[in-house]
Amino acid sequence: MNLNISKWKPFKVGKVFNCSVTKPIDINQAEIGNCPYITRSSINNGLSGYFANIDLINKGNCITIGAEGAVAFYQSQDFIAGIKVYTLRNPNLNYFNAMFLITVLNKMTYLYNYGRARILDKIIGEEIMLPVLLTEDCMPKLDENKQYSDSGYVPDFKFMEDYIKSLHHQPITTKNKKPIGFSCIDWKPFVFGNLITSKNIYKSKSYSKIEFETCNTPRECYVHFVSRTEENNSVDCYAFGNDFSDIEEGNAITVGDTTSTISYQSVSFVNGDHIIVIRADWLNKYTGMFIVSLLRKERYRYSYGRAFLMDSIKNTKLLLPVKKKNGKPVIDDSHTFSDEGYLPDWAWIENYIKSLPYSDRI
Repeated sequence: MNLNISKWKPFKVGKVFNCSVTKPIDINQAEIGNCPYITRSSINNGLSGYFANIDLINKGNCITIGAEGAVAFYQSQDFIAGIKVYTLRNPNLNYFNAMFLITVLNKMTYLYNYGRARILDKIIGEEIMLPVLLTEDCMPKLDENKQYSDSGYVPDFKFMEDYIKSLHHQPITTKNKKPIGFSCIDWKPFVFGNLITSKNIYKSKSYSKIEFETCNTPRECYVHFVSRTEENNSVDCYAFGNDFSDIEEGNAITVGDTTSTISYQSVSFVNGDHIIVIRADWLNKYTGMFIVSLLRKERYRYSYGRAFLMDSIKNTKLLLPVKKKNGKPVIDDSHTFSDEGYLPDWAWIENYIKSLPYSDRI
C-alpha cells in the first residue's frame, strides 16, 4: 500500500485515546511471578521483569508511555506497571494499528528528556497527524459528534491496520522455550583488562561518511559503518567503496568512548571517530552478547564529561560465572584472569545465551 500523507489530519492524542495513569507497584512489596512489569524504560518494550501482584494488573491491548523514557509501546498482554507509566486506550485498537500509532507517537519523543518528562497532561495535549476516513469522493468523512477531533475528522483505524499488514512482516518465532536457570551468588569479579590482551583493545582507522557512498539498506559490496549511535546495533549506515585500507573483521565488540555505546559486531565493518575495538579468543556472538550486556550496565558511570576511555574499559570489573569441578571453583595457577586464579566459564555463558528465547534467530 502507498502511504500518501497529503490528506492526513491533526488529532489531539487526548481525543483519540482515553489516557490515564496506572497504579504503580511498590517495588519493595513486589512478588516474583509471570506478569510483565512495564516501567519508564525506553527499551525492550518497557519490560523490566515479571511480578505476581495480581491486584495491580492492568488490562493489555493498550499503548504505554513512561514519563522519562517518553517512548510509546504496545502491550498485548495484561501487565503490572512501575511509577509514572501512562496508558492510551481506544476500542478500535489492535496489534496492527497499534504498530502504526506508536510509530507516529514516537515521532514526538524529541520534545522530551529527563528535564522535560512526557507526563500525562503533555501526552493528552500532543497533536499528531493521522489518516482519516474518506467519502467515496475522497473527501474527509465528518463526524457530527466530533468524538475524535474538534473539526469532526475520524481516524481511519482500518487503513492503519491494513497498511501494517501490507508490509509483509512475519512474527518472529523461536524454538527456545525455557532459559537455563541460574544464581549469580557464586559469580566472581574479573577485571576486564585481564580477559583480553593489550593488543586486542585498540582504536582502528576512522572514516568520515563523506569519504564514501552510503545508503540505509544493505546492498552487495558493502560493509557496516559503525558509529557512536545507540540505534541499529551502532550501525550508522552501509558503506561502499574500494578505498578502505582498514576494514575490521567481524566478531568484535565496539565501544563509542564519548557516548558509552557498546555493541557486538558479527560482520566486517569500518568505523567513525572515537570507536574502540575489542577482540578476544573467547569471543563469539553468544559470549559477545553476554559481555556487552554486562558492559552496558556500567554506562551510568560515563557521559560526555567522563568518557568510557580505553583505560576505564580495561579497569572495569565484571561479575562472571566461574569454572567448577565437583562443585568447587577450578583454580588457575598462573592467575591469568584473576588474582584469585578463577577462570570464567565461557561454555556456560555461551549455553545460557543459546537457551534464551529468540537466541536461535541470532
